[in-house]
Amino acid sequence: MSNILIFEDDPKERHALDELVRKRCGNVVLTFDEQCSLKKDVSYETHIGKWIDTQCKKKQIGLIVCDKELGRYAQLRGLSATPIAAVALQRGIPFCQYSRQPSGKEMAQFKRLMQWSSEQITLDGLEAADWAPQIECLYNGFERLHCEYKKVKKTKGTTPAGALAQILGHSESESRVALYGAGDQGFLREIMTYYDPDRTDMPALYARMPRVLGNWLFLSILRFPGILVNHTAAASYLNIACRDFDSPKVCALFKKAKYSGPFHNHSLGPWWWRSELDTFVHGAGFKDGLEYIKSRGYRKAKECRDAQTRERAGYYCMLMREPVSLENSRGNISWFPSGADLARIRKDKFESITALIGMY
Repeated sequence: MSNILIFEDDPKERHALDELVRKRCGNVVLTFDEQCSLKKDVSYETHIGKWIDTQCKKKQIGLIVCDKELGRYAQLRGLSATPIAAVALQRGIPFCQYSRQPSGKEMAQFKRLMQWSSEQITLDGLEAADWAPQIECLYNGFERLHCEYKKVKKTKGTTPAGALAQILGHSESESRVALYGAGDQGFLREIMTYYDPDRTDMPALYARMPRVLGNWLFLSILRFPGILVNHTAAASYLNIACRDFDSPKVCALFKKAKYSGPFHNHSLGPWWWRSELDTFVHGAGFKDGLEYIKSRGYRKAKECRDAQTRERAGYYCMLMREPVSLENSRGNISWFPSGADLARIRKDKFESITALIGMY
């Protein structure tokens, strides 16, 4: 079992986060301290790396958790999450960060969407109680990927997309999975940096693949609906009003389509396999999910409609996080993954924000 290393410069906040994470994950938490000041001509990356080597010794670090703002370390003035993220990248360690600084909800979400990358995971919320369940989910997810990758990496000729599809139990989805990585420069850069075409055995690449695959899965595939759909995107795709789909009894009808792979913890999910939802509905001869659940006795259930136009939805607005119709949204956005064909942005929001920041 690996450990979670936390960088938090406020002693009180560090103690609170440490306690909450320990309750969820067990005695696997390590916290960074600034016992040694930064020596002359030594970079933050080198300093942090040496601290990990000496203080963590032979303990494996499975996840680094870092506060974005680290201005309270008296002996490390100027330290931020950036060099710590660089150390995590260099060593192939999964990394996530958080911030207590609130920001404009829509603009912040828009910026995060534009920067979709397999390099950094940013936790939602503004306090330890928000972050602890997400840290638990990430830690367990990366641990699971680490174990599962050991099994699939031995298969000759397995691509990263093929490995991830096998781990998810959907080998037939390899080509769709690959689409999600096609435009992700962070993912491609990390793979190519450690890829050696002259070797069949690449230990440096294999060692970091759980991080690569986990970031790819969490930041791209689970985030942008296409192969998998979140709760709201599932309701929209099935044409079932969110209020009706919220019913545990209605959800139970699609239980076998529920995603149970890495990061499936309910603090971040749930998700459903789109192809398996199709099997439930179209495979049984129904035109949509609404018709299917009505055949099962839920005759009062309503259609899922775009809240603005009252048209049938069918898609998911990544900015508003709500159902949206095809006509009232923008798709084929260059900074969305290629395979995320259900991910869109409502037209008025897309136009107002892109006009504000001068991007079209």
